[in-house]
Amino acid sequence: MAGTAPAFTPIRFDNVIENYKEMAKTKPYLTFEYGLEAMLTIFTLHDFSMFHELEEEFGTDKAVELYARIWKRRTYLEWPGLLEFIGKKKGDQIDMDDLIKIMGVYFETFGNPIFLARRTDDEVTFKVTDCPYTTQILWPMFTPEENLAYNDKIQIDCNYAIFETFLELAGMEDQWVFGFPSQLCRTNDACEFTYRRKKF
Repeated sequence: MAGTAPAFTPIRFDNVIENYKEMAKTKPYLTFEYGLEAMLTIFTLHDFSMFHELEEEFGTDKAVELYARIWKRRTYLEWPGLLEFIGKKKGDQIDMDDLIKIMGVYFETFGNPIFLARRTDDEVTFKVTDCPYTTQILWPMFTPEENLAYNDKIQIDCNYAIFETFLELAGMEDQWVFGFPSQLCRTNDACEFTYRRKKF
């Protein structure tokens, strides 16, 4: 009958993965790869837009401070899931072996290859050799100069906010200190993340 809408079966699983699988049955473009890239892209653009709105409203210094605080808060929210993934729960003792596993989960989940480059009693250094958050999404949109200017405002404070919070939540901040000596976008090699044992 003209004007009658086609019949449909309601989809609701209260779960984004199951919804996606069901929709993909009639919309083949909704592949896993498409969904992961779409979610990463929208998160990155939202994050980029949020910082610039903060900067316009409060100035660069305050925006950087707020941006780092946002990432710190997000780290608190992520921590229980990271612990669960490595078989731990709140209140369990966490050591550097556990933190190494957590670092792997944290980066690899979003397509960032991470390698343990150095491990001694006093130092742990990771290299991350790609960063889709930056290289795949923002870098094609803006000039190298614009991208580096944005990076210089947010990157160091953001990473310290995350990984110093890791040490805090693991109860390891009295023994270890975080460092961020190298950036992929500056070296075309890798981002380096270090934990060094404090000397007393």
